[in-house]
Amino acid sequence: MNYLTIEYYLLVTAAVLAYYLLPKNHRWIPLLAGSVCFYVLASPSSVPMLLWMIGSSWLFSGYLKNNRVLFPVSIVVSVFPFFAHLLSQALKTPLPSFFLPMGLSYISLQIISYLSDCYHGRTAAEKNLLHYVLFVSFFPQVVQGPIPRYGRLAPMLKEGHDFEEENFQRGFMKILAGLFLKFLIADRAGIATNTYYAQAGVYTGPAAWLGTSMYLVQLYADFLACVWLSQGTARFFGIVLDENFDHPFTSQSNAEIWRRWHITLSTWLRDYVYFPLGGSRNGPVRRTLNLCAVFVVSALWHGVSLTYLAWGLLNVFYQTIGSLTIRARDAFWQRIHGSAFLKKTTRQIITVLMFVASSILFRSYGFHTVLKNLKALFTMNPLPEESGFLGLSATEWILLGLAFAAFWLLQHFNQRIDVERVVMNMSWGKRLLIYLLLTAVILIFGTYGFGYDAQAFIYGGF
Repeated sequence: MNYLTIEYYLLVTAAVLAYYLLPKNHRWIPLLAGSVCFYVLASPSSVPMLLWMIGSSWLFSGYLKNNRVLFPVSIVVSVFPFFAHLLSQALKTPLPSFFLPMGLSYISLQIISYLSDCYHGRTAAEKNLLHYVLFVSFFPQVVQGPIPRYGRLAPMLKEGHDFEEENFQRGFMKILAGLFLKFLIADRAGIATNTYYAQAGVYTGPAAWLGTSMYLVQLYADFLACVWLSQGTARFFGIVLDENFDHPFTSQSNAEIWRRWHITLSTWLRDYVYFPLGGSRNGPVRRTLNLCAVFVVSALWHGVSLTYLAWGLLNVFYQTIGSLTIRARDAFWQRIHGSAFLKKTTRQIITVLMFVASSILFRSYGFHTVLKNLKALFTMNPLPEESGFLGLSATEWILLGLAFAAFWLLQHFNQRIDVERVVMNMSWGKRLLIYLLLTAVILIFGTYGFGYDAQAFIYGGF
């Protein structure tokens, strides 16, 4: 069972019906039952290890406040499977499947933040074990986030919400938009990405830049699709999950793009790694070292790999050079009397190109392949003979381009107006027509219409 199966939405339907049939003070029970059912059906073998992580962290939490000895012990014991997973990757020795609960990386960060907040007194330890089980395993976000904080999510889970038509409309629109992103953009871009990276150095020049860019298109659309599916499902229960993206490709610096990309991970690293180490308070050298720590942790969270580590350190380099040259760059624009629009656009383009280049480290397997793919960006060789281009026919490229343009326009307008609110203010007939048309587009033009299977969500593998 996953977020793209009929079984999942049958489970959601049953949970929603039970939720609004029960008295408000008992409406957390269907959420817990739905979460247990989802986890048991999706990953039954790893349930015991999930219970270990939940039970041990719950037991520790009540004794943590200002306890400097017990706090690190509680983290090591509670998220032991995550540390064991990192060690197994380093030693290239796979662990049994039962040792790796579904959503392990996300659940581990969730538990660490909860234990840390209990230690620092930012939140009181949850006394009700079942409420805590629900917080850790809430099924719309357990697979790949957004990464919640206890103080924000737990109260929404425990309190019953009234039925509101707006929540259902917004939830339904989020789910439709998520399916559109997944089937019309992410999976189709994934075909081009896999074709490109399977043949390192074959595609060069503009074709290499396109193949590399397709990975970011795939990654962004895929991850945002899952976030929207999660938010849409949670909205049916009146629960608003955190945003994970804020138009990242409009950023004007590497530091800004990381404030807009995977926001719940970035803020987690800021609050539980960067700030405790001192942040930027102790001068540029200490700031750089703290950034190194942040991106090393981020790299390890994604997996134990030298290419991930190099990717993290490259982002530290981007941010360090950016902060050291900001005054010189501003002076340059003043000297040439460049317009604000030209300055902004140039910075956005450079930021995105740097992000695209860094993604080669993230996607390639081994430095030999990385070097081939980097070289391909700046060389020009004849294209390989093939019936299509990067695994897609002309028709599929047109469909991908149209879908991406529609998505870009929607995001552009959504920065200025609440598009969901505009749709909700329409008559029922117009809304129904929009829903039916979008559903038809997904069913007819989704990648499975060309004989492809829906790919697993990328970030579910981290």
